[in-house]
Amino acid sequence: MNVLLVSSEALPYCKSGGLADFVFSYSKALVKLGHKASVIIPLYNVVKNKHPEVLTELFDQFDFKMSWKTQGCGIFHKVCEGVDYYFCAMDRFERDDLYGYGDDNERFACFMMAVNTFITRHNCYDVVHCNDWQTAVLPLLLSYNPKGIKTVLTIHNPAFQGWALRDDLSNYFNLSLGYYDSGYARLGNAFNFLKTGIMSADKINTVSKTHAKELLNDHQGFGGIGSIIDWCRHFDFSGIVNGLDTDVWNPRTDKNLVCNFSLEDYKDGKNKNRLALLEKLGIQNDFKGPLMAVITRMSSQKGVERIIDLLPHLREYDAKLIVIGNGELSEKFLYSSLNYPEVFFVNRYDESLAHLLYAASDFFLMPSYFEPCGTSQLISMRYGSVPIVSDVGGLNDTVVDISQGDKPTGFVFKNSDYFGLINSFNNACLLYSKNALGPIIMNGMTGDYSWNKSAREYISLYDSITWK
Repeated sequence: MNVLLVSSEALPYCKSGGLADFVFSYSKALVKLGHKASVIIPLYNVVKNKHPEVLTELFDQFDFKMSWKTQGCGIFHKVCEGVDYYFCAMDRFERDDLYGYGDDNERFACFMMAVNTFITRHNCYDVVHCNDWQTAVLPLLLSYNPKGIKTVLTIHNPAFQGWALRDDLSNYFNLSLGYYDSGYARLGNAFNFLKTGIMSADKINTVSKTHAKELLNDHQGFGGIGSIIDWCRHFDFSGIVNGLDTDVWNPRTDKNLVCNFSLEDYKDGKNKNRLALLEKLGIQNDFKGPLMAVITRMSSQKGVERIIDLLPHLREYDAKLIVIGNGELSEKFLYSSLNYPEVFFVNRYDESLAHLLYAASDFFLMPSYFEPCGTSQLISMRYGSVPIVSDVGGLNDTVVDISQGDKPTGFVFKNSDYFGLINSFNNACLLYSKNALGPIIMNGMTGDYSWNKSAREYISLYDSITWK
């Protein structure tokens, strides 16, 4: 199987969220299973500045038309861990950030048109796997390819869809406005990139089984995109939970830790990392309760308001909370935490510090209102930090509540329960005070979070469309 993953970001070159982790770790898993994997992303400034080695091989160069405009594009090539990476060089991506610009729709339309031309010129792929709205119109473009290329669209976050104007369909993609007028590419009164992909890809999936059910059952949220999937593509839609890059996230070998550890010596290892983290951040080691951790984008989706409501309860258990992240609710969280010396807020994403916090913490809070999959809960379990999560999306699929079965791995509360996080926090702290967390930690650390099973599910998904 020869697979091309089309994405707006991918490690190790650029990242703003979990999509970059998915592309990097999943493509490596494909190679390990004996398949050929390629990745194509825009050539952002951050890629050129941090990884100038990607500019050593100019693989291709061409022009393409966007309505009356001509756009030039250079394609650079680099092999990383057995995966062929291709980088689309265009002036529209020579900016400081990956996203957040007023012309993002046009920028990623350029990217999709460039990828469409690239595939036409180098037509050797069995499946083109698109990811999120930034690549979602590509399946419709590829439907005009005489080879009949098979496509898969993965929805990592349905909250972001790419809303555009009716005329953008022809101005950006050279496509007939009939796709808009018929409703094929229209949602409400706008041209919607994500809906276009849902209607045109051979198969659609999201990144956990529970989130797939949530989307099918929710006809009101996310602009009604769930109703489109349910009514139009129900039997072509599925959920495949993300795996974890166990080479990167391994407490036995993680170079970001001051003391590596395994199941046999996790208590000593976690304690040494805890002391090192507290010293690094200038936090007094004067508390007897648990160390709570949050590593997240500071947004409503991630349940930041729930974490704010929890702050008054930390002192009751002599606990401390360390938060790493940034986003639109950063200032609100900072202001709310000022009266609580138990809280330490690192208002940025720091990869090395995040590794250390996973290893140092006793509990990991992830009270998201919705979470298509999430990988933080997988990392926390692997590093012996017990997750406290809401029962949404991939959190529900990957964390086993203490009340369920004989191999619990964390605390799962109902998303509809206003006091769910606080009650779970109380229960967790009581078990901590009784030194009764050992079995839960061991269950979490021994779980299989690798990509092996999930990658095979994707291969089966590919097979279902390439065998026809």
